[in-house]
Amino acid sequence: MKNKNKVIFILVIFYFLSGCGQFRTTNEKDVLFEIKKGENFDEVVKKLKDEKIIKNTFLFKWQASFINPKKPVKYGIYLIKKREKNSSLIKKIFSGKSYSVNVTIPEGSNVFDIARILENKNLVKREEFLKELKNPDLLSEAGLSANDVLEGYLYPDSYSIPLNYTPKQIISVFIKRFKEAVNNEVINAAKKRKLDFKKVLILASIIEKEAKYEFEKPIIAGVYYNRLKKGYKLQADPTLIYGLILDGKYDGNIKKSHFSYDSKYNTYKHYGLPPTPICNPAKSSILAAIFPADVDYLYFVAKPDGTHYFSKTLEEHNRAVHQYQILPAIERREKKLKSIN
Repeated sequence: MKNKNKVIFILVIFYFLSGCGQFRTTNEKDVLFEIKKGENFDEVVKKLKDEKIIKNTFLFKWQASFINPKKPVKYGIYLIKKREKNSSLIKKIFSGKSYSVNVTIPEGSNVFDIARILENKNLVKREEFLKELKNPDLLSEAGLSANDVLEGYLYPDSYSIPLNYTPKQIISVFIKRFKEAVNNEVINAAKKRKLDFKKVLILASIIEKEAKYEFEKPIIAGVYYNRLKKGYKLQADPTLIYGLILDGKYDGNIKKSHFSYDSKYNTYKHYGLPPTPICNPAKSSILAAIFPADVDYLYFVAKPDGTHYFSKTLEEHNRAVHQYQILPAIERREKKLKSIN
């Protein structure tokens, strides 16, 4: 009977305190709260009190003893909602489920684009991220050697990244997603066609930067394979641009002098593929590089609508360049001059 009365008494006290708001946080807006590695529960509770997130440490500890007794808190960064229930907060800090940031890496992003995106989301510092890309452990995780690069292996997709993740952890997430998308089935398909997968990925990265529409990817792949077989230079603008970016010489415009620029990525100057991927391509671009369209084209030029005109001869290509590049440029220039006058 005495035990029953004790239980009733505790429940009454619990109900009363709940009604008084003792079992809710006191923050009047959503806040981020960090638990550092090595901090224990008592230190965390004190910090919650110091940051005016909870009012009564005794009641908070008492409630925690029922919810998660004798378990350590997990380090991380947690989002604490305005006047959140203590029970919810307690479960949160014992769960290790840190506050996550939604990030989208667009198809065709290079490592510099990704570093900028992550820095803008306050997830990394740009230079630290770029430095971590040389980490031997990460290169090994991607199946690469110490002399390789991770460009091409950071899969473009939408992610939910915990705010406390290190650059190394974030890169590892990208590599794991790459392995999920580009699985053994894809790699074996390349092997069956006697293709070197590293070269497939390099070509896929060029296709990704050239093609605006999915249906053109296999055709563009076919053009590049035809040029390689005939011993022609690829003459791909995206590779030239990437080399300029690496050397800090690209301002958003290709200049005439750039076509003779001495870079291994300048496919106007050098034969064959560039030494590494130039971006992180989608799976569809990789598949296009494995299964190119059977075409006779050797050239293509972009049209104003983003599609391409494909040609079999240089003469036909030059006419297309005049029609789809030179004439529209002249028209734009004349229109601009008229608007000024």
